[in-house]
Amino acid sequence: MNFNAKIEGGKFKIEQGTKWKRYVSSLNENTLLSFSVEKRKNQRSLSQNNYYWLYLGIIEDETGNLADDLHEFFKRKFLRPVTKKILGEEIKLPASTTNLGKHDFGEYLDKICAMTNVPLPDPEAAGYITNHGSM
Repeated sequence: MNFNAKIEGGKFKIEQGTKWKRYVSSLNENTLLSFSVEKRKNQRSLSQNNYYWLYLGIIEDETGNLADDLHEFFKRKFLRPVTKKILGEEIKLPASTTNLGKHDFGEYLDKICAMTNVPLPDPEAAGYITNHGSM
């Protein structure tokens, strides 16, 4: 099981508190657990995701390829596959853009732009950036 947490007021606070409590209550007394803590990277935002799908729509209009197909193509082209063990068999699956950090997601968009020669839309004009901050 994976849980996200943050340091708040000097204390460790699990973000999915209800899920965590349900998980812990499902365990037998004296169950041994192993914990690993790593600093979470700043994942791409929902706004970045919406901007990405706007961009895929523009590429779709330019190329005639469906945005969903373009999404799958670009994931396989530019992201390292993830190896998982399913039913005892190791298999490579395409990585998800959801797991990209904000910086990595920007680089991903730049690679798509370079490959397709379809310019990225102006994020401010498209409503994804305000003069108060970025995506």
